[in-house]
Amino acid sequence: MKNNSLIDYSLKKNKNINSYVKKSEISAIKEIAYLAEKEKQKGKNIVSLSVGVPFYKMPKYIKDHVIKTINEKEDIDKYTFFPGILPLRKKIAEKISFELKIPTSPDEIVITAGSMMALKYATNVLINKDDEVIVFSPYFSSYKEQITLTGGKIKEIPLKINKNKNDFFYSIDLKKTEKTINKKTKAIIVNSPNNPTGTVYNKEELIKLAKIIKKNNLYLITDEVYDYLIFDNISYFNIASISWLWPKVIRCFSFSKKYGMTGWRVGYLHTNKELVNQILKIHDATIVCNNHLSQEAALAALSKNENEDDDIKNYINILNKNREIMINYLGQMKNFFSYNKPQGGYYVFVKYKYPLKSKEMAKKILYEAGVAVVPGIGFGKTGEYHLRFSFCQKTQEIIEALERIKKFINLLKK
Repeated sequence: MKNNSLIDYSLKKNKNINSYVKKSEISAIKEIAYLAEKEKQKGKNIVSLSVGVPFYKMPKYIKDHVIKTINEKEDIDKYTFFPGILPLRKKIAEKISFELKIPTSPDEIVITAGSMMALKYATNVLINKDDEVIVFSPYFSSYKEQITLTGGKIKEIPLKINKNKNDFFYSIDLKKTEKTINKKTKAIIVNSPNNPTGTVYNKEELIKLAKIIKKNNLYLITDEVYDYLIFDNISYFNIASISWLWPKVIRCFSFSKKYGMTGWRVGYLHTNKELVNQILKIHDATIVCNNHLSQEAALAALSKNENEDDDIKNYINILNKNREIMINYLGQMKNFFSYNKPQGGYYVFVKYKYPLKSKEMAKKILYEAGVAVVPGIGFGKTGEYHLRFSFCQKTQEIIEALERIKKFINLLKK
C-alpha cells in the first residue's frame, strides 16, 4: 500500500510501469467513494457527504434540445470538428468577451471532457520534468496527480488563516508566494471559489497576486468550476479578467456543477491561439473530439438567457439553504469541529479534535456512523486533521448524515 491508500499500488511482478504513474495516486475523494460503495454492496445504509455531485437534474430545456437533436440531427452519432462544434465555441467566445471584457475568438476555445481534462491539458502543454507549479493549500486533490504525471513538482503554499471575533477566513499568503518562486517555477493555479474551503479570493489580493505572476513571467491556470455559486452577496472577481496577464493564461471551465451535467463530461479550455494549437495535439491523441451530444447539451445550456433561468436560481437557493443547515449543525458540534463558513462552492472544510489522522478518521466515520466524508489530507499537507463535507446532496440526506455524525461524536466522547 502507498501512503495508507485504499487501493493497492504494489507492482508485484510488473516492474515496467511509468515512473510518474508510480508516484501518482487515485484521489482521496474517489477512494472514500470506493469504500462507501463496498459498504453499500454489503447491504449497509450509507449516506454520502463526499463526492460533489449536485442533487438536481439537468434543466428540462437542455433535455428537450438533446431529444430534438437526437431525432433531427443526421450527424449526431458522428465525430465533430476536433476542437469542438463551432456554434458552441462561438457562444462561449461571446460569453467570455462579454463577461471578462477580453475579446475572444472561437479559435481560442477547446471543448473538453469536463474541466478535469482542461486542467490535464494545461499541465501537459506547459510542464516539463522538474518544473514547479504553485498551488494554494488546501487545494483540489487532482492538481497534484496531474502535475506529477507530467514529471513536474507541486509547491504547496498554505493559505493564511485570518481570525475574526467568532470565525476565521482564508487568504493568499502573498509574501510566501514571492519567496517560493524560483527559476523552476512555471505556473500558479488559482481556484476561486476554492475547493475544499469555499473561499472566494477578493479583488485586492488577486490583483496583488497578478502583479507577482506578471513580474516573474509565469503562467496563470484558473479552475473556474464554481464561479456561479457565490453566497451572501460577496463580490466575485475573476483574476483572468486582468488583461495584462494575457496571453499567459489558461482557463478551465465545466458545465457539470452548474447545470447538473456531471455525467455528460463537457467543459472547455480557454487560452491564446498559439497554445490552443499545441493543446490540440494532445486532444487529438487523447480523445479525438468530445462527445457530440454533450456538446449540443452544453450549447443549449448557454443558449438560454441566464437572467431568466429559474432552474439555476432555484438550485442556488436550495444550496444556500443546505449551507445554512450544515453550518447550524456544525455549530451544535463546535466543541469537536472548527470551520470557516464557505463563501462559495458547496463544501465545508472542518477541522476536528481527535487524535486520528484524516484517512483513518474518515474510515471511522464511514464504518461507525455510516457517513462518507473526504479525508482532508487529500487536499494537501495543510488538510491533515480536516474533513471535507459536501452540501450539494438533497436536504434530507444532509440532515440524516449530520444527525449520524452528531450521534457518533457523542458516543466518541464517552
